[in-house]
Amino acid sequence: MKIRMTVFDVAGYFAHFRKYFSTTSSLSYVFPPRTAIAGMIAGILGYDRDSYYDLFSSDVCKIALKIMNPARRITHTLNYLMTDKPLTIKKLRGMSSPAQIHVEILVPDGGPASRICYRLFFAHEDESLQEELAMRIRCKKFCYPPSLGTANFIADLNYVDTVDADLFKPDREIDIQTIVPASVVKQIFPMEDRRIFLEELVPADFTADRLLRRKETYIYEGTGKTIRLLVDCEAFRCHLGDGEVVGVFM
Repeated sequence: MKIRMTVFDVAGYFAHFRKYFSTTSSLSYVFPPRTAIAGMIAGILGYDRDSYYDLFSSDVCKIALKIMNPARRITHTLNYLMTDKPLTIKKLRGMSSPAQIHVEILVPDGGPASRICYRLFFAHEDESLQEELAMRIRCKKFCYPPSLGTANFIADLNYVDTVDADLFKPDREIDIQTIVPASVVKQIFPMEDRRIFLEELVPADFTADRLLRRKETYIYEGTGKTIRLLVDCEAFRCHLGDGEVVGVFM
């Protein structure tokens, strides 16, 4: 079976994807959750806030993510404006005591000129929606500017290709380049020079009322290398300019 996928890169110097269960300190996932990717795509296409959850649900939309350049976490203390009532001009101008919050920020784990980079694979039942997304990324005509989490971490999007991928059900171990839901992993096969991590409690789907419908734990390789797994799910295989990609959907 074939599936049409739009492939593009999302890059930037800083990122923060807040863990929904963190309280006083804002902790970050090391890659954007599926819900954050759907929100970014909805912003590119101009959808209103909280209006697109069913449109980008896992039932009609397939998303996969490959880590291109790894990131590392650092912690900064940020001064936030106090907006508790009564709200005054003094508070809005930052003249009163700020709220100091510890925030975990992702930065490139490489040289000074490197950037965080993720490659996204996107497929949707609505072909016109997918074509519009590809056009807007190619022409860089975004309804709302894309970001890596928070609005001040602006992202740079680069169109890669639109390809026909093969869908298949693996009957043996395969080398996978994308992040993988732990719920579909039956066996991990160790490989040399691989650092395998877990990212737990990552939101994957919302209901129309913005209630968490599905969360996943993901397995990924810290530097973006392939990992050899036996999985019990549908996988895809496609060819890009830099070689073959085998992955599974988030």
